[in-house]
Amino acid sequence: MLLAQNSILNDHHLDLLHQHGIDLWREDTQLVTEFITEAAVSEVQLIYEKVHNGSEELSKKVIQDKVMPKIQELCFNINLSNVILELSKKDNYTFRHCIGVAVISFLIGKWLGLKDVELNDITIAGLMHDLGKTKIPDSILNKAGRLNADEYAEMKLHTHLGYEMIRNLPDMTEQQALVALQHHEREDGSGYPFGVSSDMITHFSKIVAVADVFHTMISERVYKKPVPLYQVFQEIYKNSYGLFDPSIVHSFITNMMNRLVGDHVILTDGQVARIVMLHPDDLINPLVEAQGQFYDLRHSEHKILDFASNQ
Repeated sequence: MLLAQNSILNDHHLDLLHQHGIDLWREDTQLVTEFITEAAVSEVQLIYEKVHNGSEELSKKVIQDKVMPKIQELCFNINLSNVILELSKKDNYTFRHCIGVAVISFLIGKWLGLKDVELNDITIAGLMHDLGKTKIPDSILNKAGRLNADEYAEMKLHTHLGYEMIRNLPDMTEQQALVALQHHEREDGSGYPFGVSSDMITHFSKIVAVADVFHTMISERVYKKPVPLYQVFQEIYKNSYGLFDPSIVHSFITNMMNRLVGDHVILTDGQVARIVMLHPDDLINPLVEAQGQFYDLRHSEHKILDFASNQ
């Protein structure tokens, strides 16, 4: 045997296989991000189902031991595009969403300079933010279409339910419980369950709110296609003064867009352009280059339609 199942391939492994005349096919391998994400989804699904069925008392230690190592691997993966792609698939959306929000919350927290203990706490808060949905009927959670007024009112109860569940879990903090309660609150007071505004919403809740909206928009569902990634950035950026905390949004968009400098985009006139540089005063209208011509999109009739990799 040359390599054990689930080995992570490196250059040495590839040389070894080549020396033995072994060619790898796509079906022989799996992207690391895909493997880790699927394993994390399975763990979160198991935890949520046990909580739903009342068959096991959830604890922070279970989360820390079973799920956090996999989420941390996704957080530190250098290929953020692959991570986002895996997290946006429609399969097992509820559990994939929890992982996606945990990963994005960690990254935002890191970019904002949170300490290691805080990063651990906000990642767990992101993972558990929808725990209250275990108490919502499956007929509402899995409905393939828009909820009616009564169903929507019942769905909104997941914030209260999650708060009570988390604050009663061993070793969980009040701040983590408040994330479950407040992640649908908005800076201008237009959110729920209480319609509170900026000063009444915790910092963790504001971070998770951005992560929650971002992952919801990029995700494919049975009844909706994912919103193109660039349009998601535009929508969140547009709401950085109103719905969301501007300092959180600007940190998030700046760091996400910086990782995309050099990537290709489709302009509104159909041209393929390359992102050259971001403008601090307008993060979603960068300097781009197409066929040797440079366009400052802040002052150009050309705008970005989407990233070329999404077409």
